[in-house]
Amino acid sequence: LSGDAPGLALSELKSILHIFYGTDNVEKITDRVVQINANISDAGAITGRAAYVKELVEPLIYSPKLGVGGAVEVAESELLKGPRSFAVRAVRLGGVKCDRTAVERWLGGVVMSSYPHLKVDLSSPDIVIHAYITENGVYAGPLLSRLKYSRLEARRPKMRPFRHPSALMPGLARCMVNLTRVKPPGWIVDPFAGTGSIPMEAADMGYRVVAIELKRWIARGCLTNLKWSSHAERVELLCGDATAPPLRGRFQGVATDPPYGRSTQLSDRKIERLYLSAFSSIAELLEPGSRIVAAIPQQRVDPSLLEEIGLHLLEQYPIRIHSSLTRVVCVYGRGS
Repeated sequence: LSGDAPGLALSELKSILHIFYGTDNVEKITDRVVQINANISDAGAITGRAAYVKELVEPLIYSPKLGVGGAVEVAESELLKGPRSFAVRAVRLGGVKCDRTAVERWLGGVVMSSYPHLKVDLSSPDIVIHAYITENGVYAGPLLSRLKYSRLEARRPKMRPFRHPSALMPGLARCMVNLTRVKPPGWIVDPFAGTGSIPMEAADMGYRVVAIELKRWIARGCLTNLKWSSHAERVELLCGDATAPPLRGRFQGVATDPPYGRSTQLSDRKIERLYLSAFSSIAELLEPGSRIVAAIPQQRVDPSLLEEIGLHLLEQYPIRIHSSLTRVVCVYGRGS
């Protein structure tokens, strides 16, 4: 898992597993390493959805000792029967002090003893074995898939044709969509669409999206960004008021980044009333059991505020943006 926000990363992984399999069972090993039950064939799709799940490997070797040497059990892996060459890449997690190169050499020998047809090739191996050196031991296995940061980097706010300083980073926006636990191609609503960070990510993940933005000039900019991202056809963009959303029907989830800054020209009390009115109206459009995921400004709004309108605060994860702003990614449940 990503070290930037391990708690949020774990919640994102659980949500993705729930979307795929209807269950979110995860065995936590450390803050950065967990074990899951999933189909190997789904590995690429899992990291393809994710923002904070960095890598997936097939469990192959576990050693409770950080030092090299000693006998360890090596699991059977179909992935290692076809390739002719391999390499071991190890990383230290959690400030562990250990000779990474020595661990790589040791694990290389362990693998070759169980799979003697494999030869070490550090420059262009057929398959790579990743090892995680943690305070609880060493975990290693063939790499199944990795998060492609370049896809997220390409949609950073500074890369978009329409920019605004309050725009969410694509990784956080993507994670918030995952936390709704809606299965594609369900409907996601963003009642405070802004420049389109959340609608872009939701559309990229295969959802149908309703995006609402009050200010006409920002709505035009949002449409410009959606067209730039090639996802405008999956998004219904409305210029309207989130407190009286021009919508009918039932939707499956909400992911949104409500206003919080000085530019809103609202007192703390007024912004609280805005939140209560908007989320109350949006909640009425959701199916029972749906989730609302919102980035709440910690300095201005207490995350428990929305419990006044019957929403249940299920999870919260503070994300520091800068010295004067901390967003709290909050997950609320509507009904049972």
